[in-house]
Amino acid sequence: MRAALWRSRFVLAAVCCGFAATAVLQVLRPAPPPSVDVVVPVHDLPAGEPVSAADLTTVAVAATLAPDGAVADVTELVGRAPATTLPAGLPLRAELLPGGGVMAGAPRGSVVVPVRLADTASGWLRPGDRVDLVVAHEAVGVGEGGARADRADVYLARRALVLPRPTGARTGTSSGLLGAGGGTPEGADVILVAVSEDEAPGLSAASGDGTVGAVLVR
Repeated sequence: MRAALWRSRFVLAAVCCGFAATAVLQVLRPAPPPSVDVVVPVHDLPAGEPVSAADLTTVAVAATLAPDGAVADVTELVGRAPATTLPAGLPLRAELLPGGGVMAGAPRGSVVVPVRLADTASGWLRPGDRVDLVVAHEAVGVGEGGARADRADVYLARRALVLPRPTGARTGTSSGLLGAGGGTPEGADVILVAVSEDEAPGLSAASGDGTVGAVLVR
């Protein structure tokens, strides 16, 4: 055994030198640069199409290579739409996906109308509610012989979807859907609703007079 160890002394010395060199390199190797998580597309994002969580992922990049304002949370971009086609792997900033916002919550094929409600309808609606929007009682016309307008003419929109107000939007006087504030005249409140294109013109016109009421529906 002594003879074998003596004959392999050079091999053992080389192995020990290798371990020593590796240890030295580990000590002298600089620490990896700090990294940050950024959101990137997993595939090309077409312009104008709202993105979903499946379209995005997060990757770690060196902090020095991350662009200013890069988004780190996928949920911040879900539902937004890019103004131009974005390539896969591009670190995303919020301004690259300006679309979405109010329209992101509206059903496909609908339009969004701000509606000033009569004071009797203010304060108790919440985003996600479905409402029939009607001409308020005092605005219903009287026909010949004293008969009121036909009931079908009272309805301005059916099953309108109440949408959330954008962050920082001015609010009305109630403390319900819109919170406290002074964005609209006393006794009126404004909501955003998604309705059909056919319903939008009449609803918008009636809303300007503050004569719109709301009826919750399933």
